[in-house]
Amino acid sequence: MKTFKIIILFLFTLFAWSCVSLEKHGTIHHPVTRDGFKLTIEHFPPIAKIKRNYPVIICHGLLSNRNYWKAKEEQSLVSMLQRAGYDVWLMDLRGRRDAGDTGWWFGDKTFTYNVDDYVKDDVDTALSFVLKKTGAEKVNWMGHSMGGMVAYARIGHYKENRIANLVTYGSPTVFVPLSRVLMTWNNAAPGMIIIPSVPIKMAAQWGSLAPIFIPSQFRVMLYHPENTGYQMERKLMWFATNDIAKPEAKQFLYSLNAGELVSAGGGFSYFEELPNIKIPVLTIGGRRDHLADPASVRASWDKIGSDDKTLMLLERAAGFTDDYGHTDMVMGLHAHKEVHPKVIEWLNKRDTPPPPVEPEATEQETTDEP
Repeated sequence: MKTFKIIILFLFTLFAWSCVSLEKHGTIHHPVTRDGFKLTIEHFPPIAKIKRNYPVIICHGLLSNRNYWKAKEEQSLVSMLQRAGYDVWLMDLRGRRDAGDTGWWFGDKTFTYNVDDYVKDDVDTALSFVLKKTGAEKVNWMGHSMGGMVAYARIGHYKENRIANLVTYGSPTVFVPLSRVLMTWNNAAPGMIIIPSVPIKMAAQWGSLAPIFIPSQFRVMLYHPENTGYQMERKLMWFATNDIAKPEAKQFLYSLNAGELVSAGGGFSYFEELPNIKIPVLTIGGRRDHLADPASVRASWDKIGSDDKTLMLLERAAGFTDDYGHTDMVMGLHAHKEVHPKVIEWLNKRDTPPPPVEPEATEQETTDEP
């Protein structure tokens, strides 16, 4: 009995020790897509006297949700954009926890969606919602990984004209060469036959107890550990992971084998439509990124049709303190000092303040919009 109590006490202590907090919170909205899925959009109004021309929508990547964008609290890109005068709208795509759990086999909503659904419906819903709320004509879009890929696809395929400026982090639309991590993912594809979703969230939350024991190939897929910090690793694992729907995973696997981002079933190539993008684009890549190889990020950037496009590679050779990985581009140890300021400077040059306006009435804490 004494041994049992010691084990329980040890497990409780380990769990309590592992708990991490996320202190930055905005006003939550839940717009609904045309096919009935709830999104989550978290609003962070500007806190500077200067008011920028366009609001900013920020979108997360694959197997994740919006929380890692604000994990560094006052050093996060969200906070720094607010202090620079931007109206920030941090979004979750469908299937994320704050909009209601998605069922495996039962429930109102199940894991039946793919990347095309994000591009067609989720991006459209977020744009319409934010423009209606702000009265702006266009938005600035920032996306990490898949969050940038869906913007590329939306503009290239649907000729989207409501995005004024685009910033992408580790967002390839071509997958040649395949990294070792992506090849491992491709080889694991047969295991998805019996499940409707890849259960990333539960595995990551257990891993947050002690990230150092997570297999190294999984950690380096998400970030460069030495450039992230132990506390940020735990926040990423606990707060920011999400399961992947089987159709979504299948579309990515099909795209990996095709060598470029294609529609479900391969009907057309989003990569081949990148020349349709004519707006200013800042493309960011990480030298140690094992999900978005720098060569693939560069190939996507080369394909973009804009006359105003900038490529920023985060590496020691370019003066950065480290060679960045996939997610530490957003939440790395020094990102607030050497990445975010450059992004905001680039955006400021393409976004001018509008005439002064009267402040709007205080928002309700949480709303659900159809």
